[in-house]
This record gives sequence, C-alpha cells and structure tokens, in this order.
Amino acid sequence: MISVMTYGTGTVPSCQWIPEMQVWVLALILLHLPSTCLLPETLVDSVTCTQDLRCRLLAGDGLCTQGKAVPLPERDPVLVLRGMETRTMLRCWEEWDCIPCVQVMLHLGLLGAEQDRRSVQAGGQSSRHNEFLQTHIWLSVQTYPSFRCVLVEVWFPREHNSSLGSLQFDCFPVALSGELHIAAFTTPSYESVPGLEHTHHGPNCDWRNAKDAIRLCQVPRLEVFTGAEEAVLQVWDFPARQHFHLWLYLNQTREHKGLEDPPKLLTGPGNVSIPLSMVFPCLCLQIWPKAEDPPRTDLCPFVRDTDALARAWAKSHLELSISDETLSLFLSAPCDLPGELVPCWKMDPPACYPLHSKLRLALTPNELQEFPRLRPHPNLCVQVRSNGSIYHQSCLQEDFPGSHLWLLLWETVSNQGHSSFRVLEEGSWVPIAQAFNARNRILREVLVKDMKSGKCVQVWSSEDSEVEVLWACSLEKYRRTYCGLAWMAALLGIFSILLVLVLKKETLKGWLRILKEDYSSGGTLRGRPVLILYSPDNGDFERLVGILAAALARLQASVSLELWSRGQLGALGPMQWLHAQRHRVLKGGGAIVLLFSPGAVAGCAEWLGWEKKGMMPPDRPDSTFLASLNCVMPDFLAGKARGHYTVACFEELLPATEIPGLFHSVPVYQLPSQLFGFLSALAGPRLGREQRSSLRRQVVWIGKSLERAVEECRLKMPSWQQTSQLPSQPGDAQMKEASGCPCAES
Repeated sequence: MISVMTYGTGTVPSCQWIPEMQVWVLALILLHLPSTCLLPETLVDSVTCTQDLRCRLLAGDGLCTQGKAVPLPERDPVLVLRGMETRTMLRCWEEWDCIPCVQVMLHLGLLGAEQDRRSVQAGGQSSRHNEFLQTHIWLSVQTYPSFRCVLVEVWFPREHNSSLGSLQFDCFPVALSGELHIAAFTTPSYESVPGLEHTHHGPNCDWRNAKDAIRLCQVPRLEVFTGAEEAVLQVWDFPARQHFHLWLYLNQTREHKGLEDPPKLLTGPGNVSIPLSMVFPCLCLQIWPKAEDPPRTDLCPFVRDTDALARAWAKSHLELSISDETLSLFLSAPCDLPGELVPCWKMDPPACYPLHSKLRLALTPNELQEFPRLRPHPNLCVQVRSNGSIYHQSCLQEDFPGSHLWLLLWETVSNQGHSSFRVLEEGSWVPIAQAFNARNRILREVLVKDMKSGKCVQVWSSEDSEVEVLWACSLEKYRRTYCGLAWMAALLGIFSILLVLVLKKETLKGWLRILKEDYSSGGTLRGRPVLILYSPDNGDFERLVGILAAALARLQASVSLELWSRGQLGALGPMQWLHAQRHRVLKGGGAIVLLFSPGAVAGCAEWLGWEKKGMMPPDRPDSTFLASLNCVMPDFLAGKARGHYTVACFEELLPATEIPGLFHSVPVYQLPSQLFGFLSALAGPRLGREQRSSLRRQVVWIGKSLERAVEECRLKMPSWQQTSQLPSQPGDAQMKEASGCPCAES
C-alpha cells in the first residue's frame, strides 16, 4: 500500500507510530524492510517533482496511519491528491541481473484559501503571495507478507491554480507475478478529501524485458525430437552459474499428474530421453531455477501430435455401470480427450445405431458421467466418438443372443395429446405404418396397444414441452404366437388330407374327436395362469421343461417360463421378474409349479444350509432358481402354500422321496405316470365331466412326448446327478431357523 500524507506549515513532525499496534506486527514489518544501506547508489529509492514543486525523501521506512479526519483550514490551502499512476521498471545490480520494481507517480493539486485568491484577482496584493508552504507525503506499499512506508517532504507555492504538478517515486520492488496494494492520503487527513488506492500486478517472465534482465527468468532452451522408440529433449543455451529442476507431468483438468518424483536436476546442457509410452498430447515439461519460490516455465510440445493422440486413445478404457436404475459410465484416460458420448441400440452385431440427437454428452475423462432419464436395457451400448471416428463401444450385455428380438420405437406426443410412432430400422427412424405393411397390420396394432398399456419397457423420455419416449418391445411373444398359429395351420391342413383319405378309419375318428373336444371347449386350462420354476441343470433338461410348457400352452394355459423370457429377465433382473410373475399368477387364481430336478434339490439344500457334499455340479446352477426360493420358501414355512403351489418331478430323473419334506405339504406329482392328476390340479375345481374325459385322451399324446424326452435326458444326465445322495434333512424347526431371507411381498 502506498500512502501519502501532507502536513501544514511549520516544522516537520516525525513519523506517527501507533502505540496500540501489536508488537508482533511491528516485528513482522521490520523483518521484511529492505536494507538500503546494502544497495549500490543506483538502487537507492529516489523522489522527483515537476513544475514549481520541491520535494525530498526524508524517511525510507516507517509505520504510517491516516488518522482521524479534521476540517479544512480557513486561510491556508491544502495539498490534495488528484490521481495515481504506476508502471513496471527494472532495478539492476548488473546488466543481466535485475529485479522488477514499481514506479509511482502522484498528480497533486491545491484546495482552499478562496478569500486570498479573490483579493489577488481584484488587484490587491497579499503579503504572502510569494510564500511556499511545506507538506509531507507518506508512500507505503503492502504485499504479502511485508508492509513498507516512505516519507516525502514537499514545498509548494501558496498562490497557484488547482493543478500543481506531479511527484514521482522510484521505486518499490515487486515479485514476479505478485501484487502491490497501494494507497495515498494526507496527514492530517481532511474531511471530504479522500485518499488514493491502487493495485499493481507484477510482471511474469513473459514480459519483454524479463528474460534478458531478470535472472530468475533465464532458463535453458528446450527442443523436442521424436524418434521411432523414444522422444529426446535437448537442453542447450544453459545460463552460467545456475542449476535447474525439470519435471515431466500430464496436464489434466483435475490435476497435474507427475510422471517422476523427485524432478530431474539439470546442471548443464545435455539430452533427456522420454519413452514413447509416456508421450501423450498432455505431456508437459516444467523447468525452474534452483532457488526459493522461483517462477516456473511450462512447455507442452505434443499438443498437436497425432501419434501422441492415438496413443492416448489406445490407453483409454470405457466402463459402464448401473446405479439407481441410471446408466453411468467412466472413461479412464491419461489426457483430457476431446469427444462425445453417444448411446446406441444394438441389433444384429456389429450394428449399433444412435438413439436420439438429444442423447449426447460431452466427454469428460476420469469422471463419472450419467445419461439423465436413460434406463438400462441389455440392448444398450455407449460409443465414444471424436472427429467422426468411434474409439470405444461398451455394452451392458456384450453377448446378448436375443438382441434382435427387441424392437425400439419412438413415440412423440404433441401438445394436443396426439401420438405418432416411428421404428428404428437399420439406423433410420421410419413411420410405424411404413415399417409394418398391411400384412403385419395386426402386429402393429398389438405393439401400439402394448406401449400404451405399459407392457413395453420405457428406455428414455424427454422433458420438453413435446413429450418424446423411446420404447423397447420384445418380439419374442409375438414370434411364438405367429409360429404357433402357423404350426397349427400346417397340422390342420395335414389332418384335412388324412381325413379325406381315410375318413372311415376308427382311429382317425378318435383323434378328430379329441381335437374337436379340445378346440370346441376352448382348452382344458383356458386362461389359467401357470408359473413354472425349475433349475436349468443342462440343455436336455431345459428342452424337457419346454415340451411340458408347450403342452400346457396348447391346453390354452397362460404359461410363464424363464426359458421363454430371457430378454425380459435381462432387462428387469431375476428378482423383479419373479416378483411380477408371482403376483400375476396369484392374483389370477393360477398355480406356481415347482419342478424338481437334482440341481433343484441341490439348490434347496444350499439355500437351507444343509451339508451337501457331491450334490453340486461343477458349475453352480443358474441363480434364477436360487432367487425364486426367496419368493416361495416363506409361503411354505408359513403354511400358506396349499392351494397356490404344485410340486412335480420326472420320476426317471429324480425320485419323489428326494424332494425335501418341506415341499410335501402340497400335492407332489411324478411325471409322466401321474400326468392326469397333475393337469387336473392345474385346471382347478371347475373341471367338469366332459372336460375330464377330454383331458384323459389328451394325456395320452402328452405323456408319450414326455416319455421320449425324459429317456433322452436320462441317458445324457451328468454323473454328479446320477450319484447324488440327499443328506439327512433337518426338522421343520431347523428349516425355519435356516431360512433367514424372506421374499418381500409384491
């Protein structure tokens, strides 16, 4: 801070030291006061004045304060400060060894003594018109952590116009890139006469005079040459009698990541080798003199190096994750790479098409990013794009065989509430009427109905005035429906031909009677919801379960099966899918079938915490069945299973005696020998006499198809299933104690 004080006429008072200032403040000031007696004559502070002013420097250091303001004198004019200017100069010991300093110029003027001035203008003569008045000016600067004041004596004529001239002080040292806080005022300070304040910013080493004159700004010249295996930093034009530190770092937004610790010490010219594996666009070099708090010079020579940019992309890695039903991603990279994140919809590999122009995120490496309102789905991937190129693509489920069975639709709702739909086909959005022609009109209507009823999965929605929603609809159930209809039509054609050829055959008449009863009655299990829970021990057992489920579907039961719902399972997760299906079946008065196999018994033993050596397969059974135990076990333990659950097994693959006793609280059926009782239990009490008669005939062909599939599965059964022995089963009390993971009610 620069402070200027003026005194009235008379003797010059000494510096006014403030008695209430703390001793530690004074000690801090004195500690940082420069010792002018140690400087050459050319480095001593000086002061000059212009025009009729006379000035001299009285005190180089002191403690000054503005004090309390007093009224203006009635007769004598007072010195006032009109303005302040500062500029950076050099103070040198030798031509090449200088420091920056601040030159301060104060513009001065007069205020007051109007009565004397009017008398002189009227022709009178004042006895004091040639008299000079004496004033003193304090100049002080403040910069962390020092404070300094200087005192200047000024003589000025009594009679003069408002502008007297200027006072120039040379000069206050300033640190490189530092600040000086400057203030000017008069003492005593007068009312309505404010002081002056100014902040001067010191130069850095880019100042035009710095590198040639300021020693701390003199650094060696650095040049970089890139070879086939390494980059070479050439250090030359080394300043005499100096040592320097060299630091290599990666210039990232969040931080400067150093590549070596401690920095290299350079004592002379030479070469520094840098492996190419460390050469990225953000690789920078920092060099500074071996001194206390010196300025540092940075050089980033690889910013526009295309090979370095490609190397940085090769070192980057994209990771996707799901957090609170939100798609999150993290790109780890050595540099702040330019680009954008684009979510896309995977169909037939390797095709992945961008979802929407509004779904874009500017890439921020090494920071977790999220797509607002974008819900996870197995078909979703994220691409990292830059300058028209795709550098990364990561998917929620890389190997998703059913990806082509999901259809992406774009719904737009206008302000009037009207909806229009488009379908993503080979990277283009086409109107739904164009995508589904007249032949597929029924499928188009079913898709729109499913979207409006919420049966499709909402992938994304906008927040604009015009609502936009992306829907993902599974085509698996439509494909099964149309394949089933085509199969039934083909069978009907074959049977019609056989009817014409052998109309009088009694056997054919019997089959025709079965078909007539089946379709005229609407199906024995018409509309009955059935959920089959099983352990997918192997592919042959899953085929056997599929045959049983298909037979129930031909009896017009509404069957839910993991094998048919893999896509929905991938989107929702096992627990959510199981909760939804269980709630649907129980609400519709249907039945949940627990189909036991050696793998299912092993899963129950694991869930209940029994000793089960030799029971588990080499690979752990699918976790979906283990998850289903969390939903069904509480009902069995609480005695609420009867009337809602049915237990079954294939007798050639697993004896009914090996099913844990906990599940014998409901009827247990061995298939296919007890197939009629099993189907009657699924049909419920509404089964009439005619329907029971029809069901007996249907059991014949269903049983034969199951017998063939069971035999094939038995021959291919793994050794661990054939030799497994059920361990001793605990009692009911022990079972309840073992079950500590109840299923939350849907």
